[in-house]
Amino acid sequence: MEFKLRLRYNVLVIFTGEEAKTLFNGGEGTEVLAYLVRRGDCCREYYVDSNWVREAAGNIESERYVLNRFAPEIERIADAWKWIKKESVQKPVGADAIRRKLVDSVMNGGKLQLFSPWGPRYKKSSSVITDEDLEITTLREIKSVFAELGKWGYSIDFLLMPADTYGIEINGRSSEPVREYFKNLEDAAYAELGEIVKMKPWSIIREENGKRYDELKSELEKDLNNRKWQDELQRAIGVARYFNPTNIVESAKKYCLERLAEGIIITEVYDPIKLSLVRKEKDTLDGPLNRIYIVKNRAPWLDGGE
Repeated sequence: MEFKLRLRYNVLVIFTGEEAKTLFNGGEGTEVLAYLVRRGDCCREYYVDSNWVREAAGNIESERYVLNRFAPEIERIADAWKWIKKESVQKPVGADAIRRKLVDSVMNGGKLQLFSPWGPRYKKSSSVITDEDLEITTLREIKSVFAELGKWGYSIDFLLMPADTYGIEINGRSSEPVREYFKNLEDAAYAELGEIVKMKPWSIIREENGKRYDELKSELEKDLNNRKWQDELQRAIGVARYFNPTNIVESAKKYCLERLAEGIIITEVYDPIKLSLVRKEKDTLDGPLNRIYIVKNRAPWLDGGE
């Protein structure tokens, strides 16, 4: 393809929106170009009266984009995005923002921030994690995701967040086995993923952002009382009948408030892409979090029975 030749061998890259669509296998290509224009990495030119000009005026016959730097990076961004689309078992949420994060990571040379929450075990009494457990299968699949992204030059910063408060405060699990399980998970995660992973429980993140959490909780309680999240609350009530049958409605409300606050605080503090380990239907309380659904070995803390 002519565009690829120009991209590979020229310092100044000139191409059309149609070429970008071809490169990305869809209209996302022109969206990426528009974002590059806003970043200052690219400028848009218009063909008017037999001349290429920077200002749109008169009868525009065509347009093109001029990249201001050597950029095989565009191919890497396109390949990474096409792979995410191909491997997704459900469509990403916040796709535009995810592509912008892919662009920023490559063009700025920074790390791509990914995030996965991980629940406590509910179906096993033992906190021990062995090689035969689904936890290891899921961690190895996550590792393969990072390896694929690494093919296109992405360095990953991965926050793995034990959802400890959900088990202890909301679903009434004893704190000792929950914390023991997450300590074993931490050991397994570092063994499988290495230094790329950072473990921080939600209870610690919440404590570090206590003032913001209290503000959000007050606002979100009003929303719940005003029936803004009634569908999600009713689903949570159905789940609470199993996990916390003695305090169903209060447990469901706490869960909804915690999930809503978590999604906002994680976005504000880390601004990650969530590498979800559950079905999209269980993420409706994630609010502003951008999310991808690539991992197929889901919810190992529930033996895969999410």
